Amino acid sequence: MTKIIEEIKFKVEFKKNTNWLFAIFIGIWILGLILINGTIIWGLIGMPERISDFAFVLVLSTFIGAWILDRFLWQIRGSEVLIISDKIEIIKTGKLFESKKSIDFYEYESISFGNDTTTPFWLKLYGLKGGKIRIKYLDHELRIGQDITLDMAESVSKEFNDTIEKSRNNYA
Repeated sequence: MTKIIEEIKFKVEFKKNTNWLFAIFIGIWILGLILINGTIIWGLIGMPERISDFAFVLVLSTFIGAWILDRFLWQIRGSEVLIISDKIEIIKTGKLFESKKSIDFYEYESISFGNDTTTPFWLKLYGLKGGKIRIKYLDHELRIGQDITLDMAESVSKEFNDTIEKSRNNYA
């Protein structure tokens, strides 16, 4: 079996700054869902014939609770990792469900930096969207670096562009 080892040419990690007020709010929601699910399970233990009445609510609240826990973990210990190896990768770590986006070099169009004025506030608050670094690819836009300064965004953008140009020349 042959194992291909990718050479990492560029890697930067942006730590998510914790919004404690929001994290506490989410934590209270998690505790509430645990109590709701515990009550439903306790009731089903006593009356198992009623499972058809409460199964949907139990499953739905479990999925909602997992999503809320994912957002809570993102607020507490989340980070965004930008990697250039044989492709461009953006990874959100420190969550229950790690997300990863891969962009091939031929799909990449440009990178820029600036304050994000187009993303709705509630998406930024939940940590779903937004950032000071904008990567364009295939007529799509991806923003990363929610909690970094503009100076850091500029520095990362310049270094990213230099690394991309070197990598494109090596693969051309």
